[in-house]
Amino acid sequence: MDAVQPATPPERAGNNTPDVKDPDLSKLGNNLVTKFHVLMRISQIYDSKNVAIQQFVQESLETINTLIKKERIISLKIVKDDFFLNDQRLRYSVEGFTSFKYLLTQWKKKLIGEVIFKSMVDEGGLKDFVYTLMRLEEGCQENAVLFNQALANHQIDTIVVNPLETVEGDEDETFSLRKEDQREVGKKVFFETIGAIKEVITHIKGEQYADVRKLKRLAQKAVHLVIEDESILLGMTTIKNYDEYTFNHSVNVSIYSLAMGKRLGFSKKTLTELGITALLHDIGKSKIPIEVLNKPASLNDEEWGTMKKHPLMGVEIILNLKQLGEINPRMVIGIFDHHLKSDLSGYPKLYRKKGISLFGRIIQIADSYDAMTTPRIYKKVPYTPEQALAIMLRERTVHFDPILLKIFIGLVGIYPIGSLVLLNSREMGIVYKPSHDPEWLDRPIIILVDRGREGEVKKGVVDLSETDGKGRYKRSIVKTLDPFQYHIDIAKYFL
Repeated sequence: MDAVQPATPPERAGNNTPDVKDPDLSKLGNNLVTKFHVLMRISQIYDSKNVAIQQFVQESLETINTLIKKERIISLKIVKDDFFLNDQRLRYSVEGFTSFKYLLTQWKKKLIGEVIFKSMVDEGGLKDFVYTLMRLEEGCQENAVLFNQALANHQIDTIVVNPLETVEGDEDETFSLRKEDQREVGKKVFFETIGAIKEVITHIKGEQYADVRKLKRLAQKAVHLVIEDESILLGMTTIKNYDEYTFNHSVNVSIYSLAMGKRLGFSKKTLTELGITALLHDIGKSKIPIEVLNKPASLNDEEWGTMKKHPLMGVEIILNLKQLGEINPRMVIGIFDHHLKSDLSGYPKLYRKKGISLFGRIIQIADSYDAMTTPRIYKKVPYTPEQALAIMLRERTVHFDPILLKIFIGLVGIYPIGSLVLLNSREMGIVYKPSHDPEWLDRPIIILVDRGREGEVKKGVVDLSETDGKGRYKRSIVKTLDPFQYHIDIAKYFL
């Protein structure tokens, strides 16, 4: 059976990648990727006749056939490191990253680049499709042909597959880290690190072997990105996942800490150590009972006493993680110190006064800022970035190192990345990155947002330092706005 082209071929990923046009199609597409992931996984455990697989097949059929009713023909295709559903690029979320990663890896290993559903699919056809896919030999150039022949032998003419397309020069592009590619690399490092820290903490909680070597490799990649262009990963910190708070928060704190370390002139080795320390700063919470961590109300004295032990518990865990190799003492001390506060009024309680380590002081600022700007189980509406910085400035002499806090504000800007602002042009915008010139901290680069009938839409990126022919600024910030009041999802503009 010959491979066919989709009804609407997806565009090549890059600068001209279209933004999401149809939110419903995007949601169904993400759901389809998740269903495929589950089906492929479970097909490795059960045979096709086992009742355990029935529920997953039915759920997948519902998603596929809903898409076919909507689109008539659907094509799920790999373009570089992205999936396109028809001509629309699917943007993965924190929750969906594992499914995207698995599907992308498995299809690439089997050299399958596209699956086309030409009409409604039944239970038998979907089962045959999944089990045939999983039986393919990795790296076989004839897989697409063999796959289509197998489907034809089962009298299935509603599904067609195409081979993985390889584009000359892709490999070189990956390593060149061109500006348009860095953002994609940044996203992958961000989401992979969330998955890696989740795996480590889950294993420690279950008293299983926790492999932290992957975390170390990802920290090194993050260091490289921060040195190249810190704004890429700083933009990712606008992603605040309520359900995955512990892991999302750890990665955000690491990004802020690395960016501060870069401003302080740390070497790559020291930056990597700082990045790992920040990633693991809350690892002691893996030993805190879940009912205490997720309590929606205030903690009582006993619960608060338990919570305050997590830095010390973290130190004990780190000292037992053999895979980290030789542990620099400043990593251990940084975890111990990150709640001490400048006046030592924090915790753990010290019997002898000591200076707080530089790692500890850096992580404390990053930790506090991200915690204040993230929805929590006991505070559903967080502080805006501007409110969080105002609170931190008020407490700078007691809780924070004033010099490091000044560096942090210079890093995120007077109007921090992710702030929703109103301009004097009556336009709304999201702060994308601070100005390159320190004199223009109040004139950041802005993503313009237009609120129409279809919700908010990105209009373009503008630099507030731009002037007209008479030397007057074209646009200025009038005030900041609360994105929760305007129902604007800030994070999607950085994905």
